[in-house]
Amino acid sequence: MSENIVLIDGEIIPEDEAFVSVKDRGYNFGDGVFEIVPVYNGRCFGILPHMNNLFDYVIQTKIPAVYTIEELVEFHELLLKKTGFKACEIYTQITRGYGTYGLQHPEKSLPSLMMFAMPADREMLKDKRVAGISLITEKDVRWQRCDINSLNRLPEIMAKQKACISNAFDALFVRDGKITETTEAGFFIFKDDILWTHPENNLIHKNITARLLRERLCPDLQLQIIEKAFDKEFVFNAEEAFICGPLCEFLPVVKIDRSFIGSGKPGLVSARLQKAYLDFVMLECPEK
Repeated sequence: MSENIVLIDGEIIPEDEAFVSVKDRGYNFGDGVFEIVPVYNGRCFGILPHMNNLFDYVIQTKIPAVYTIEELVEFHELLLKKTGFKACEIYTQITRGYGTYGLQHPEKSLPSLMMFAMPADREMLKDKRVAGISLITEKDVRWQRCDINSLNRLPEIMAKQKACISNAFDALFVRDGKITETTEAGFFIFKDDILWTHPENNLIHKNITARLLRERLCPDLQLQIIEKAFDKEFVFNAEEAFICGPLCEFLPVVKIDRSFIGSGKPGLVSARLQKAYLDFVMLECPEK
């Protein structure tokens, strides 16, 4: 297995030979988009929905669409073949490419594609599920288009670092008194036999795991879900809470700031959803 390779514009090269031009707009302005795909048993999970999201980001930001979804899928398979990874996450980034310095788009630009695989420590996640995780709340000062995975992630970086210093797993964003999501996952509570979460709109990331929860797992487990913004007080009256996303799967939240959720222990609903999620993943990504 090899971690020290990257894919640049469709070509696999050693990591130490890769470089970014000082005039790449992703480097200068964060003028680019990204997506992350989880890999189980050497197979990409949800590759088409993830790539559809990435393609939508490219269109929304008016970056020229140089690569097709089919080509991007092939690049994922190539990286997996070259790295030999069985459990990892593949990061894909597309910037507007080289251009003279200036906020306006260059008259002509050739987008830059960069991809690499990151090993995934899912055993660590198992330990977190046993004990549950804690979150801290942070004011949501991100831009109004969180539904586009842009490279401008400074508010999320600062929030994540604050959580790390506070010995919390992550930061939970609050905008205008309403909870939105964490830095890298969706946030859900279970209250009055109903799942509650923020509406899927421009204020939160597109989350393939949350989409699977709404469209497949909830119907299969006969769980009702309501998408409606709510505040911290509503959360503290819930029986349980959890986060979900491609990187963390389903993790129970037992504490927010200095207050416990429900009994202060991981709940049964998040455990049921985690099992149903992994069952679904194994159907799409069986062992080779």
